[in-house]
Amino acid sequence: MASKAKRPRLSAAAVAAARPKAREYMLWDGVLSSFGLRVHPSGAKSFVVQTRVRGRMRKFTLGRFPDMGIMDARKEAAAVLARIWAGEDPAPPQRPKAPVFRDFAARYRENRKGVWKPSSLKTFDIYMRGRLLPAFGRLKLDSINHARVSAWFDAASVDRPGSANRAFDILSAMLKTARKWGELGEHVPDACANIVRNPKKVVARYLDEDELARLGAVLDSRADEHPWRVAALRLLTLTGARLSEVLNLRWDEIGVLSEDGASARIDDSKTGPRTLWFGPEAAKLVSALPRTDGAERVFPEDLTSHRLYMFWCVVREEAGLPGLRIHDCRHTWASQGVRNGVGLPTVGRLLGHRRLATTAIYAHLDDSALQAAAEKAAGRIAKAMGFEAETSPEKSDNAQMRTNPIGLP
Repeated sequence: MASKAKRPRLSAAAVAAARPKAREYMLWDGVLSSFGLRVHPSGAKSFVVQTRVRGRMRKFTLGRFPDMGIMDARKEAAAVLARIWAGEDPAPPQRPKAPVFRDFAARYRENRKGVWKPSSLKTFDIYMRGRLLPAFGRLKLDSINHARVSAWFDAASVDRPGSANRAFDILSAMLKTARKWGELGEHVPDACANIVRNPKKVVARYLDEDELARLGAVLDSRADEHPWRVAALRLLTLTGARLSEVLNLRWDEIGVLSEDGASARIDDSKTGPRTLWFGPEAAKLVSALPRTDGAERVFPEDLTSHRLYMFWCVVREEAGLPGLRIHDCRHTWASQGVRNGVGLPTVGRLLGHRRLATTAIYAHLDDSALQAAAEKAAGRIAKAMGFEAETSPEKSDNAQMRTNPIGLP
């Protein structure tokens, strides 16, 4: 008599492809005995373990598909069977039900309301409405698995990879908080693990001396007509401050203004309280600004970021700097510090960066400072040793090329 055909291993594809019939039926796994998928006439699917316990046939429901994946179901089935064989209670341990993502998101936001700045709450709301709720809003937290997040992130990265990165960071932080609050069990794998964020596109631009001269000339020509707007742009360029830090700067935050410079203790910057340092030129600029009685802010309240941006668009076109962003003034200030030998950690503190990784975009500029220092050290050693490198025949024909490639005088 022919032997009975061996059942195939129950796969994710087979589970997804299972279609309902007029009556309930089972798909059994060919690897783990007693483990299978129950398919209801309604189309609902659930993983089960069916075996004899103390002489009686028992059936234990492990979880519903797709809330529970095939791998998690197989692990749970093995654990149930192990307890049965050990003579323990075969029923899987009761776990707290995970909340629906949209409900948790509302409580998460309420918890952060007293900590985050209004701008941070606005950003959170934008990404929740546009990216996260449409994808995960109706799912329970424990059903948001790695496969779902990975597929969502890949699709979201097609058109706007930077936006996908930000939404992914918010999702990851929320799931970590849910685990910390006990609303996502430790048995649930990290859905965001090993997902590589999209590479960040560096758009920083640094002005050279000629470009700075052209920008300065245009600002000078506009100073009589728009003194406040010109002063704000000059202060941004001279301090490397963020736009919001300059426009919201208060007089009571600024220390004593002197010819040597000054500092301002900003209570509400993007990364929290920080000190903004004024060099002599910046201190002189601020001290020359008129101050009306009772005014708290250095710049008028009607000088909004939008109005300054519109003025900036005119200035940059006149200066022959199309596409230059106001934020590039901050990058230019930082680049000058790095190129003049100021270390990245110090530049990061001056800029108010919370993480050194944020300052890393200027790392390539630091190479030139290191190269200059290396040449200077090697030059002194070579001079003391009486060493002079030979010049290649090709380079000797170039009058502009130094005959000493290691920097000797």
